[in-house]
Amino acid sequence: MSKSVLIIDDDDDLSCLLMDFLSSKGFTVSREADGTSGAAKARKMLPDLITLDFNMPGANGVETYNELHRYPETAVIPVIFFSSTLLGIIKRMLTDNSRLRFLKKGCPTKELEQCVIEMMALPKLAPPPAPPPRKPDAYY
Repeated sequence: MSKSVLIIDDDDDLSCLLMDFLSSKGFTVSREADGTSGAAKARKMLPDLITLDFNMPGANGVETYNELHRYPETAVIPVIFFSSTLLGIIKRMLTDNSRLRFLKKGCPTKELEQCVIEMMALPKLAPPPAPPPRKPDAYY
């Protein structure tokens, strides 16, 4: 069974290139063009990796990343921010996470391939357990 990648990016040309590149490496690839539908698709398909743009219509990349982290099953998916926006700005908006990488759009394919390999090699994490149900307040 091949590993899956979800591309969340509104740039058609770049997304097609990225899809072709990742498909040629044996990955099953899907794409969504905006953050809101991308987060919803991630919850349904639970990909092994997500590439995420910053500047998109609707929810931007940071908002989408935060939405993914609202759900235990998508919070554990590795994410590569693949953006033309200054990556330092994006990094400052997010908490430090070992399952998060940043690449500049237009980076050499070797750099992209190495990053994808590293992220796919991360151990698959189980979602954290749901918190225990809240006990009803006692009335005295």
